[in-house]
Amino acid sequence: MINGLQDLFIRLLSPWIPIMGKMTVKTKYRLLTVCFIADLVLFCIVRYVLQKESYFYNTACGIFLMLFIALLSLDRTLERKPWRRSMCVAWFGMCIIFTVSDLLVSKKACGLGIILALVFTGVFFVWQNHSRKDLLWKAFKDAVKWSFLLMALVSFLFRPFFEGGRYAGIFTNPNTFGLYLYVIFAVYMSDLDWNVEIGKSFRKSLPTYVQLALVLFYLSVSQARTAMLAIGAILILWVAVRIYMGKQQKRHWNYIKGLLILIVVTVVSYPIFYTAVRNLPEIVGHPIMFDEDVLYLSNGEKIEDIGDKVLAESDAIESVQVTEEKIENNTIWGRIVKSLDSNSTLDKISSGRITIYKAYIQKFNWQGHKRVTLKVNGKKVSHAHNNWIQFAYTYGVGSMIFYFVITVLSVTRSLHFYLTNRRRNATYAFLIPAICVGFVVATMTECLFLPFEVFPAFAYWFAFGDLFEKQLEEKEIEE
Repeated sequence: MINGLQDLFIRLLSPWIPIMGKMTVKTKYRLLTVCFIADLVLFCIVRYVLQKESYFYNTACGIFLMLFIALLSLDRTLERKPWRRSMCVAWFGMCIIFTVSDLLVSKKACGLGIILALVFTGVFFVWQNHSRKDLLWKAFKDAVKWSFLLMALVSFLFRPFFEGGRYAGIFTNPNTFGLYLYVIFAVYMSDLDWNVEIGKSFRKSLPTYVQLALVLFYLSVSQARTAMLAIGAILILWVAVRIYMGKQQKRHWNYIKGLLILIVVTVVSYPIFYTAVRNLPEIVGHPIMFDEDVLYLSNGEKIEDIGDKVLAESDAIESVQVTEEKIENNTIWGRIVKSLDSNSTLDKISSGRITIYKAYIQKFNWQGHKRVTLKVNGKKVSHAHNNWIQFAYTYGVGSMIFYFVITVLSVTRSLHFYLTNRRRNATYAFLIPAICVGFVVATMTECLFLPFEVFPAFAYWFAFGDLFEKQLEEKEIEE
């Protein structure tokens, strides 16, 4: 099956190799960067440029961008690559479950299994055949950096900060802002890891420290708890692997110095960033406000009760009442729901997530459901605020089992990738485990799975390309 799929990719893409060969490396790199930037802001492109608001348009544009990325990444003859059996079984098993559920229950957000199985793996295959994969990942990283710096510029100049409120940058929801910050933090931490690995001087590394400090500043003013957990997990992961590598290499000073510099730069930069975000929009005098803007207060309240959304759904939404009487049953899901009943304090701390979890769990079946959303006690919730629960609800309980295996493999294989390829692929080696670990932590309390709706989901699925590969070419990457 795998060989057949790879042969299909070879037949479809090989005719394009001579055409792509006429482009210079610099031109292809720039176009790749533009493609990743476009994917990063895909939702805005569809909504404000195409004047549409639909999963179909987002997905169609996303698939086109992925095909263009694959073509731009062609630089030599394609040949079969050995893929890890465990990864293939889990990945394609999950995709098959998604697709079967789509066939059994017509969905608004359909086609995820086919997109992951064919579109994403097609790009994985092309990247694995590229002679300089570090340049491809550099395009990804540069796209994230340029988008972040542009967003920061617009935010500092035009997006006002309200005292007692949570800051959302160019977004309308501080929680969404925080989830994007986790990917940006992962990118800059991979740069920091590279700087530490080669002993780069402080002067040359200063831009990385300042931009990491800016990410941490935005995290603090957004007060996004899920993002704090994800970014905290990435930071702990980096310290842990660096301590481990330091013991092996019998040298600790490089990473300790890097961590201390990051702390100092963050502390020094914080009041500067805070003063700028408080005063610059007022000085410029042209604030940018969106119709969907909601002021989220530090105490958890909202000035306007407008919820966030993952997918526009206009049809009737399934409803469920979460009461003690409705959960008295002996099924496995009933027992799970009942075990959550005593956690009223935790429910308040988690902004009602325990109630949402119970509602979604009550609706579990093996076929899945049409929609992502659900009415809980008469109030529409945009999603389950947990990927495992959302997959089980949307695609059936079987999908949750495969997704669980995928998350375990993503963490273990990404760590193995870093520890065994740290020097060979140092410019992006830490990026892979950082994205995977941060994503797994973030999706415990948030729902991120549609790759062309939210960029963190795209980054996670895209990171699997290096995890599929069984053997990597023995070559050193130039600094």
